[in-house]
Amino acid sequence: MFRAAAVAGASLLLAMSAGAEVMTVNESVIVDYRPVVARVEAADTATARSRLQGVVSRLLVDEGSVVKTGDLIAVITDATIDPQMASLESRTAGLKAQAKQSAEDVARAEGLAAQGFYPTARLDTERTALDVLRRSITSAEAEQRALAARKAEGRILAPADAKVTAVNVVTGSIVSPGDVIASFATLSGIVRLSLPERHAAQLKEGETVTLKMPSRDSIVRTATIMKIYPELRDGAVVADATVTGGLDALVGERVDVLAPVGERRAMLVPVAYVSTRYGVDFIRVKVGDRFVDAPVALSVPLANDAGQFEVLSGLKSGDQIEKPE
Repeated sequence: MFRAAAVAGASLLLAMSAGAEVMTVNESVIVDYRPVVARVEAADTATARSRLQGVVSRLLVDEGSVVKTGDLIAVITDATIDPQMASLESRTAGLKAQAKQSAEDVARAEGLAAQGFYPTARLDTERTALDVLRRSITSAEAEQRALAARKAEGRILAPADAKVTAVNVVTGSIVSPGDVIASFATLSGIVRLSLPERHAAQLKEGETVTLKMPSRDSIVRTATIMKIYPELRDGAVVADATVTGGLDALVGERVDVLAPVGERRAMLVPVAYVSTRYGVDFIRVKVGDRFVDAPVALSVPLANDAGQFEVLSGLKSGDQIEKPE
């Protein structure tokens, strides 16, 4: 009976060993990052300008407002346009009345001329006069449309989906053509980063970087570098990046960019294979035909985003390890 129990125990031990998860450790190439202080800038900026000489009669935005393309942001009124339009309307109405009467006279004269009771030369004169009236009506209507289009220029519209960064006028301000009404920073999901010049060689298009915002509870965002500008601006390299999930930040706000500084080889081990006892970290390593707990030194006490520890000493490439019991 004792022999049967021993055989059963040995069978259980073999089953546990066979079911244990064993992996072979190999060196990996990892990239080291260094935090770099950068500034968030607008990917694109735009301005809304006046095209009329007039007074700001309505102002519908303020700093910080978010607008969509085509939204009305202000109305500029030129007091001289409405009287001109009223004058043209009266003139057009008078010309149409004259043209109507002239058309009736020509129709009557044509009937008489067909019977030989009306001079042909006089009929031609009346036809010419009617044609001149019709052309005058067309000209007056074109002037009306031109004035209406000029009046419509007083409606200042948002040039893009953007956030208002500055408003340069107040209701009642007198503006001239070309005066800036408001300035905008676009909300296209792209941010422009301004980094110190010494990190220019470390940035590459298509590379992924991590953004950390100290002023917003250290919120972390991932960004992909889309474009690196070939010209330095005020001693800084400028790059456009697409931020995953968007970035709600102020223009000019400081942000920490984890920029890559180089590659190195390291030993990475999943968290599940490391155990800690009395402040010492252990990994079960295969020595000969059995696994023993070997003390190891980890680079940091916290795992990386992939759930792995970097082992500095205690392991070598090719070692087999298993999860602790």
